[in-house]
Amino acid sequence: MKRRLRLRKMGYIRDQQGIINRYLREKENWEFHLQKTREFILQSAGNKDKNMAVVLGSGWLLDIPLDELARDFNNVVLYDILHPSQIKKRIEKYPNVKCKKADLTGGLTDSLYEIVNDKNRDRLLVESFSGYSFDFPGRPDFVISCNILSQMGSLLIDFLKKKKIFTEKELNRLEQIIQLNHLEMLPEGKSCLITDYEEELYTAEDEFAGTKPLLKVKLPMDEADKYWQWKFDTQMRYREKFMTYLNMTGKEI
Repeated sequence: MKRRLRLRKMGYIRDQQGIINRYLREKENWEFHLQKTREFILQSAGNKDKNMAVVLGSGWLLDIPLDELARDFNNVVLYDILHPSQIKKRIEKYPNVKCKKADLTGGLTDSLYEIVNDKNRDRLLVESFSGYSFDFPGRPDFVISCNILSQMGSLLIDFLKKKKIFTEKELNRLEQIIQLNHLEMLPEGKSCLITDYEEELYTAEDEFAGTKPLLKVKLPMDEADKYWQWKFDTQMRYREKFMTYLNMTGKEI
């Protein structure tokens, strides 16, 4: 209960509920993106050994082809910092699928919460957080990083902004460190990465209004990469006065 309260204070529970609420409002617009994501995951899974598949950031499983993964792999492990109760119920029919709670920042979430609430703390140096990385239990054959690279640091950054203990430059560097740590922990030759990398903003008249980069890191480029657009928010609830489309990519790591 203490941990759940901590995650609530940091915005994780509100964010998770916000995702499913937006999906219900935007279901028709989201389907193209969700289908593209599932297709890329299954394409990437095709040439992998089939003992263990791992999903990082499983959430509501909207974009995960769980039936196929459970069929093709001996074991499927879903990792997230929170698992909705509906998802725990849903996976009961799969004897080889498990939900495991995990901080995919490698413990940075808890460490930052404790540090910023310590009135006796020393001056914090963001470079000291570069050693945090999530360690896989066991040896997965296939690792799916699904729509979390740009998100895993955003809630932490929003939380830290309220505490006003870092400069804007330091927060940008911390977000970069979190993203770099995530990319570096993905096993080479065994991973696929699906992420948004840029926002496109449109007016209510569907006129282009600008872009915003979402990543602090440079992604490797390959001819096999896939690209598509996600109509994330057409009702202008995410960005006031603008519709938000997300430019997406799928990559084999």
